[in-house]
Amino acid sequence: MAYQLSPFYGIGIPVAIIATLGYASHYFFFIEDLSIEKQVVFQLSLTMLWASYIIAIYKKPGSPPSDFEPRRGQWRKWCKKCNCYKPERAHHCKTCGVCVLKMDHHCPWTANCVGHYNMPHFLRFLLWVVWTNGFCLYYLLKRDKSYWDDRHLPSYLISKTSLTMAIVLTPLAILVEVSVGVLAIRCFYHILSSGMTQIECWEYERLEEQCENGKLYPILRDNYRKLFGKDLKSYTSWSMTPQVLRDSMDESDYAQFGIDDIIFPYDLGPWSNLIHAFGHPYKWILPFAGPIGDGLTFPVNEYVEPEDDLSSMPWPPDGWHQDKDSDATIDQQSDQFFDENERVIRRRKTGAVRSQWENRYGESLADFGVDMDSEL
Repeated sequence: MAYQLSPFYGIGIPVAIIATLGYASHYFFFIEDLSIEKQVVFQLSLTMLWASYIIAIYKKPGSPPSDFEPRRGQWRKWCKKCNCYKPERAHHCKTCGVCVLKMDHHCPWTANCVGHYNMPHFLRFLLWVVWTNGFCLYYLLKRDKSYWDDRHLPSYLISKTSLTMAIVLTPLAILVEVSVGVLAIRCFYHILSSGMTQIECWEYERLEEQCENGKLYPILRDNYRKLFGKDLKSYTSWSMTPQVLRDSMDESDYAQFGIDDIIFPYDLGPWSNLIHAFGHPYKWILPFAGPIGDGLTFPVNEYVEPEDDLSSMPWPPDGWHQDKDSDATIDQQSDQFFDENERVIRRRKTGAVRSQWENRYGESLADFGVDMDSEL
């Protein structure tokens, strides 16, 4: 996701790989090795792969209307480039130049953003690649085994062209299966386990690090006051033995706060998460089937308490308002540090820290395609 390619290469490379593996394998091996029924199955799978890929390229992820207005309790994030407010879970894509609903990442291999309206098509494309390429790889490996078993035969009994194609196609098929398979597993794991997009998983890891250094809870408490106009009276920790964090200045309160105390509001459970991202089950195989919802608002889970607890905070909970007339480049928040005698408040540029932070894979927010000038 961190690679930047021109659309010519970004789309041209997958097209060349799909065509080479699909048609060369069929021509050189499957005509001879497979029954007519299996050849038809393979070609139908290859056709569905092409269809899902074309749709993933041309289907737009969706953008907010110009008159969109955030609801109460959500961050007001004005996009100075689109001249509109961003809905929850939306980001501005630097490459596409528009705000993307429920943005997951910008994919160089489709030259398109993956977001709310084309997420099912992208996932369907990944699955068809894994299935069709896996079919191809299985029979290529069987042919490779036959070459190995016949290694003692005279060379004139073996087609040099077929042997050369097997040597070329097998490593290529393995490369595709591993790389696309890992991406598919990553996407579906995040969807099933938490309902998060790739960007939201990145945000969660960043929050986890802030929890570890004790800086997150004071920011959340201040944000709660900004959003709802009242103080946070108490908070019950889920990550330890039941303890209540009072609105005090005791540093021990921050040590009790952990990442498990942050509720991701859009996690509806594995089955509901999958349906909202992939659409209704009876439509999963259909190439044109879309997602559920309008991408502007999303259902939240049962643990969200309206304005009564930190669970009511929008995502990410350490965010900020960015109104039309405000300074859109710098958001200053207070880091609060305490000692035995005094409280020290230090102003910092939150946006700069967020833009530079990298997760365990070395990915920054910009690597997912987010326009940082619009984001901060």
